[in-house]
Amino acid sequence: MLAYLDSSTLIRYILLGEVSINQAFKADLVCSSIVLEVECRRVLHRYRFQGEVNDSALEAANYLLVSVLGSVRLSPISSRIMQRAMSAFPLPVTTLDAIHLATALVLRDREPDETILVFSHDIGMNRCARVLGFGVPLAADPFFPH
Repeated sequence: MLAYLDSSTLIRYILLGEVSINQAFKADLVCSSIVLEVECRRVLHRYRFQGEVNDSALEAANYLLVSVLGSVRLSPISSRIMQRAMSAFPLPVTTLDAIHLATALVLRDREPDETILVFSHDIGMNRCARVLGFGVPLAADPFFPH
């Protein structure tokens, strides 16, 4: 089993101590796009700029981020991933979610015998991931009960 980690799950762990990320790390391998790091660092910078975290909290958050990223296989954004991200999806998704989902789809193509679970707290991402055939353990979506 492979886990695909979206930034919403990682940032909730870093900033709120929300532990649903632990489910992802029960998988044989945790993967994501390099976009994961970019998104998380942007959120941390935004929170610092807005005064929602101070310097010491930012330092602790960055330490946690680096610690978790050390256990995640990050995929670069290849031309194949970009082409898939630019293609249509069965439901509307944001640009960054399209990159995440395209990365997960390419991963599934490379590992066709593996079950891939997408860990996200984003309802739109979860809906689309479910329609694409991924398991979505964190989905709190009344349209897709688990």
